[in-house]
Amino acid sequence: MAAGRAVEAEDYLQKNKIMELVNNLTSLLLYHRPDRPREFLITQLEKLKLARLADVEYPCLFDESNVEAVFGILDPSGQGYITGTQYIEALKTLGVDVSNLPDPPEKITQEVFKHDLRTHLKKSTATFKT
Repeated sequence: MAAGRAVEAEDYLQKNKIMELVNNLTSLLLYHRPDRPREFLITQLEKLKLARLADVEYPCLFDESNVEAVFGILDPSGQGYITGTQYIEALKTLGVDVSNLPDPPEKITQEVFKHDLRTHLKKSTATFKT
């Protein structure tokens, strides 16, 4: 009986993406370290709700400058592209689930990297059931 309840609880958490929500909120909280953490969390939940309703950006630790910096680290010589392998490793490092992604092209430009990363981060920070 207890094992059945545990499985039921696990299914509930997965179905409703509760762990992703808690992890996202905790990361934001620790990154920003606001003086009023409860109000901050309420604001983040309101932003998540607005993002869901209005299709705007979700609360996320990575902004445009962070994404550009990551690409710059991967492309130190300024070629304007990174390899598919670097691309996949960068996505994994940034917390993107790459298990269902198709094989990337041999070269990934900064614009493609930025677009793809924003898309994947949007999916990963949309911490509610769709």
